[in-house]
Amino acid sequence: MAHALTGNSHQGPQVLLVDSDIDRSKHLREHLSSWGFAVTVAHDGYSGLRHIMSTWPELIVVDAELKGWSSSVVIDGAVRLGSRAPVIMLTDQGQNMASRASRRRVIGIIENPNSISELRSVMMNALSKVATDGGGENFDLA
Repeated sequence: MAHALTGNSHQGPQVLLVDSDIDRSKHLREHLSSWGFAVTVAHDGYSGLRHIMSTWPELIVVDAELKGWSSSVVIDGAVRLGSRAPVIMLTDQGQNMASRASRRRVIGIIENPNSISELRSVMMNALSKVATDGGGENFDLA
């Protein structure tokens, strides 16, 4: 079954997945959709920012190892565009993190991008924090 690049139904919260690893993003999209999220996928930073402007996601999941525009550029661009969506960063252990300015938007870091249960837990915590805090400007990683 072919998947469209954008979530087209108003199911659950709108999530933007920006991941240059096409196989992993397909796998993650299937899981996120099965959990009830409306998922939009972008495979590079430029496309990710275009999707932020068109879908205004409630949550952004971004690969720390993006090709082209870095994850920091995407996160900083989202903030400049007016997005208040929290960001979850996918990274391999020990990889370079987002810039200091970008980290203020990061609510969770998944050090094993293939850990579906960890991703789900961090996503649910992020969405509940947004619901209770009203989408604050900064998130603190404990």
